[in-house]
Amino acid sequence: MSVPTTEPVRAVAHPFARAALICVEGFVTVGAVFGGVGLIANNAIGMLPEWLERTPFTSWFWPGVLLLLVVALPMGAAGFAEITRRGWAFAGSLIAGSAQIGWIVAQWLIFQRYFVLQPIMLACGIIVVVLAWWVHRAEPLWRR
Repeated sequence: MSVPTTEPVRAVAHPFARAALICVEGFVTVGAVFGGVGLIANNAIGMLPEWLERTPFTSWFWPGVLLLLVVALPMGAAGFAEITRRGWAFAGSLIAGSAQIGWIVAQWLIFQRYFVLQPIMLACGIIVVVLAWWVHRAEPLWRR
């Protein structure tokens, strides 16, 4: 006769889902570092100056700094947390993906211009949030 257990069955994500999450976080991190440094380095990536007309910025320096702080840093930290399986990896990935989504939405609202990378990077932010949920769905938001 078997005795029922009181422990819930934990869902286990496929290893591919974790690898995909780490890859997308790495892709966004590299892109954001490239873009941020390119903007800080006297707009070496060639963004049009007229995009700054409706903003409080007179150069691309501060948008580059913000890109590094708002996107590259959280996404890089989340990727590190996922690779090393830190207790805060789930929260870190949700925050990083949400920051990426917010960054693109803010670009559309502030600049009111379309750039070909925007929908790609918006999709990456959504993918990070969805994969983070999939990989960590059976875990609390923050583990010890």
